[in-house]
Order: sequence, then C-alpha cells, then structure tokens
Amino acid sequence: MVKINKRSTVYLIAVLFLINSNGLSLQLFGNKKSKSGSSNNMVVASNNNQDEPFIQESVPTVTSRKNIESVIPVKRIPQGWIFRGELLAPWESNLPAVLSVIPDTTLEVIYQDDSRTTKDGIVIPIKRASVEFQYSSRLTIEQIVLEFTNVDFIYSTTNNNDSHYLLSAITKKVGLKDTGFPQLTADDIIKHKVLMEYGTPKEFDGVWHIYEEPLSSFRARELDERHLKVEMTSTKVEKKITKAVDDMYSKQGIEYKKRLMIQGIDL
Repeated sequence: MVKINKRSTVYLIAVLFLINSNGLSLQLFGNKKSKSGSSNNMVVASNNNQDEPFIQESVPTVTSRKNIESVIPVKRIPQGWIFRGELLAPWESNLPAVLSVIPDTTLEVIYQDDSRTTKDGIVIPIKRASVEFQYSSRLTIEQIVLEFTNVDFIYSTTNNNDSHYLLSAITKKVGLKDTGFPQLTADDIIKHKVLMEYGTPKEFDGVWHIYEEPLSSFRARELDERHLKVEMTSTKVEKKITKAVDDMYSKQGIEYKKRLMIQGIDL
C-alpha cells in the first residue's frame, strides 16, 4: 500500500506539472499573437492615414459694406467756409460777420450786378458781392473767393446794406508746391482728399466730381498736374433766390404787388 501511494503521488505531481506548463505556454503564445495583431492593425491604420491627402477646409471671409464704412467713414461735404479744419462761416453768414474772421483786414469787397430772366422774359436784378484772398501753407497755395448774394434785394431795392449779403458760394484754386520726392500731384489730392473722404460722387461728367446734399453742392476737378479747382455752393440760398423771384415776378406775385400799390390811391 505504501508503494502504491508513492507511485500515485508521483503520477499526480507529473500531471499537474504538465498542465501548468501547457497553460503557461498557451498564455505566452496568446499574448504574442494579440500583440502582433494589434501592432499590425496600427501599421495598417498608419499606412491608410499616409495614403489619404490632408485637406484643410478654408472658411471664406466676406467683407460687408458696413465693415468697410467703419474702417473708412464717409465725411459730409463742407457746409460753408472751412479754414484749417474748422468751420468759420456756415452758409448764409452775412458779409460783416465773415469779414470779421478773415485774418487779412485789408481785403476789398467787390460788388457786382447780376441778373436772372424769368420764363416771361422779365430781367430781374440780383446783387452779389465777393471777397478774394490768398492762403499759403507748407504744401499748397490757395486762391480763395467767398461769394455773397443779396436775396432781400429781390423783394425791395431798399435792402442794400452789407448785412443783407449772405455767404452763398466758395471757389478755391489750389496749387501744389514743390515737395521734392515724392512729388504730390493733383490726382493724389482728388484721390485721397475727395474720393476717399466723401465717397463715390453723385455724378462724374468726365471733368468734375460732383457731390450734392440737401444744403450744399461740391465739385472738384484737376486743372493740370499741379493745380486743381474746387467749387462749393449753398443750395439753400439758391432755393431762396428762386422763391423770391417766384414771389415777386410770377403772375400771382405781380398781382400782389399791384394790390399793394393800389392801397396808396384814394379815389
């Protein structure tokens, strides 16, 4: 009995050893297989990624007009006489008030007789005045003419003193001095001081860049490479002249004047 037990014990130990060694080998081979399989999968995936081209999606940028205007704001055209960036005399300022702000006190006022003809052929006298002076800066020489109109004279010939003359138009001839290199040209001034500041003109007739607003009109043109001309007009004063002519020289206006004259006759 003792021998049998020893032999069976030996057999049992041998069987257990074989089972353990086979399990360990299976586990080791299984790990190697899984590792090699996963590495193969990684190689295939990397190869697939290398075969596909990299495409970067670009988002189009749309620039709206609002964004453009916020960068380059459009200025209003002048509403009167501007000197060194300051509005010294708005439209309809009277002649004595404008003369008081002009530095040169030796200026001469030139009075002119103008006229306008109605549809009925009536010639209407219109009184005008002008002041001309020169202003020189570091880059330019400007010849400035301020023009005044006496609207009240159309209603009555007694309205003829200086306070009835209203600022109605401005003309500037600008000459560019020799600036060396680079030399400024009239085209540069039109581009940067007119088109880029006041925007697209209402009209361009091939010579004049024309802008219009309810109270003002503005025109600018090149004379030559170094000279340009600017004309500004008060549209409100022009409307007042038209209204005065219509009030006094239309058929209704003539009848009204006759009634006023008849009031002084006693029968």
